[in-house]
Amino acid sequence: MLLKKGIDKMRHKIPINFSWYVKPFEENDLEHIELKNYQKIDIPNQPIKLYNNYFKIEDIEQKYTYYYPLETKGLKNHKHIYLQFDGVAIESDLYVNQKKAGHHMSGYTPFYINIKPFLDLDKEVQDITVIVSGIEKANIPPFGGVVDYLGYVGIYREVYLDLRDEKYIKDVFMYAEDPLNSNQLNIEVETTLPNGEILVDIYDIEKKIVKSKTFSIHHETSLLELTLDQKKLWHIDNPYLYEVVLTYQHEDTVFDVYKHKFGFRSLSFEKDRFYINGEKRKLLGLNRHQSYPFQGYAMPKGAQKDDADILKRKLGVDIVRSSHYPCSKHFLDRADEIGLLVIEEIPGWQYIGDQTFKEISYSSLENMINRDKNHPSICMWGVRINESQDDHDFYTRTNEIAKSIDPYRQTGGIRNFEHSELLEDVYTYNDFTKYSEKQAIQDKSKVVKADVPYLITEHNGHMFPTKPYDNELIRLGQAKRHLKVINDAFAIDNHISGAIGWVMSDYQTHPAFGSVDGICYHGVTDINRMPKMASYSYLSQKDHPFVLEISSHMNIGEYPGGFLDEVYVFTNLDYIKLYKNNQYVSTYKPSHQLYPNLKHPPIVINDFIGDLISEQEKMSKKDAEKVKKIIRYVTEHGPKLPLKFKIQMGLLLKKYHMSFDDGVKLFYKYTSGWGNESISYRFEGYKEDVKVKEVIKTHDESFIVELTSSKNEMHIEETYDTLRYEVVAKDRFKQIKEYAFDPVTIEVNGSIELIGPHIQTLISGQLAFWVRSISKGSGTIRVKVRDQIIDKEVKVR
Repeated sequence: MLLKKGIDKMRHKIPINFSWYVKPFEENDLEHIELKNYQKIDIPNQPIKLYNNYFKIEDIEQKYTYYYPLETKGLKNHKHIYLQFDGVAIESDLYVNQKKAGHHMSGYTPFYINIKPFLDLDKEVQDITVIVSGIEKANIPPFGGVVDYLGYVGIYREVYLDLRDEKYIKDVFMYAEDPLNSNQLNIEVETTLPNGEILVDIYDIEKKIVKSKTFSIHHETSLLELTLDQKKLWHIDNPYLYEVVLTYQHEDTVFDVYKHKFGFRSLSFEKDRFYINGEKRKLLGLNRHQSYPFQGYAMPKGAQKDDADILKRKLGVDIVRSSHYPCSKHFLDRADEIGLLVIEEIPGWQYIGDQTFKEISYSSLENMINRDKNHPSICMWGVRINESQDDHDFYTRTNEIAKSIDPYRQTGGIRNFEHSELLEDVYTYNDFTKYSEKQAIQDKSKVVKADVPYLITEHNGHMFPTKPYDNELIRLGQAKRHLKVINDAFAIDNHISGAIGWVMSDYQTHPAFGSVDGICYHGVTDINRMPKMASYSYLSQKDHPFVLEISSHMNIGEYPGGFLDEVYVFTNLDYIKLYKNNQYVSTYKPSHQLYPNLKHPPIVINDFIGDLISEQEKMSKKDAEKVKKIIRYVTEHGPKLPLKFKIQMGLLLKKYHMSFDDGVKLFYKYTSGWGNESISYRFEGYKEDVKVKEVIKTHDESFIVELTSSKNEMHIEETYDTLRYEVVAKDRFKQIKEYAFDPVTIEVNGSIELIGPHIQTLISGQLAFWVRSISKGSGTIRVKVRDQIIDKEVKVR
């Protein structure tokens, strides 16, 4: 990293994420640096070869040595020289020129270390060495017990050189005390010295200045009050953002500049439900782990923002819980931009450790809130260790810390047992009630004695793990369980603010949890963020985009005895029409009786004959209904009919001049079609009596591979960028080949690099992979599946 000559006295924050070096740790690494023994890498970095499943935990729980040659021209002009690490897993020691400069014990919060006292500014290059340990220790949250996720290892978030002088901005807190009735914005600013001026410029979403004012400051802590002529509110349906720019200056000298987005909004969990800007709202959400295939935690801004987009746009949720630790600042930036509420919490999982553990928890909470308190998307601070037992003194202190830094947001504490001591503002509860058709969640009054704000923060998950390649009945079972919890939580008068499901995506975990391969298959999407059936339980609750997802491929071989019992249609449309072999069967509407509290209940079909018998066999509708009942009995119980049905069938055959063989043919014609040619089903979806979607389910031997991405360019900024590509095998009717597990060969050239191996596999007809930028220019991607080759070009700017 090379600084320009003559750098001025203004504070500079410079990313230093390219051209680091890493190797497995050895005791003599500080004595002699041999770069030939290191691998050259960029930050964020995952130092081990990490397989998606059947990996070794012992490979993660190792120590690694990171080295960075810091070029120091121009550094002499600055009084303070800090290194800022946004995230290092799990424990780290920093050495500058072989002298220990600092130590950090937390994998999820940023930390700053002043390296100026350790620099030899007569040297052109300073040796920066970071010894990073992924070894889980009982006094470092979230560890101590066995944890249902991994902490990984490495410098997995960005690193910066922070050059400061005597005058700079130490802290900024922006808030609106009465955003519904007042246009006033309050800004608390802490500066290093009690003099100078603060220029505040406020830009609207079109980058036009709507307010500009200069304040003279006479204290190190100042309250700046500004009133806008008019304002727009930030809302999850319309996330309007202002940009606030603070310039700390005196006369013609600028000392520091602070920029952050701000949204005027009122968020409140009340006894009856959640309110946003005074509007009652039931919240629909999912939890999220920040791990990725082959990379663990180590993914840059593009991937973090893409996860927020998947949650909001492809899963349709209003809220996400950053479980069980602070998330990336880039994820929060995107949540602000798209209107995704976030609950952010301290690291931990069930276990409360010793005093060192608690002190780290206090520090993590302070760092988390200080870093993220200006994000309008954050609606609650999680101040308890997830699912831990009550600890009055510990949690009294965490609540005090949260309120002292940010008195304007509510606190919650995630627990999984009833009648926990409530020290927070909101009773946040993981409800894993055993699923039944009658009840999927507990009554609020049985969980907490007082009528207090209440939010379900986990449900389902381990109660019904589901692999993307499970059969249709299992995958539908997962989707129905999520639907049932959402329906029950959304009852108007139950005084529940909403429900946050477990979990967005499948994730890697410790051997005590998940499947034998080391994966927790709890997600509504797979580990690559590709949708499972349960994802449509969420997306269908939104008005847009139009959803028409059929739970079955309508193939009898999927079902015991060839009996297709019922089909769920996940949709937000008004009704559907079903055609069988181009013959109209019936019109079906959403099942409000089964799911009375859902805005868009699924359509449940258990009659695939409709009026076909009466129309095609020239029977009366009354007789046709009798035949349908007999057919259903046979498919469920076998051919041995009760006397009642035998008499009915005999009379019907006689009435319509049919033989016994004719009756057998009638059965197969209108049920499974076993032994006959394949059947085609067409589902037409209607909105306001206009057909807007169509799905065809039939046997089709075509195998068509599609390769798509939301963008076709990457931007190298503070570090490298990534792009996510989806590979999907479909038939010509756009139906996924769910039992395709073909190898996928991925070749990349030019300015990009593939993350993961060059041969990956379809998982139930789907795969997502990531590429990263390595230099400016262009790159090419070639994907081969069977005899199909698809080429894509990527621009790197």
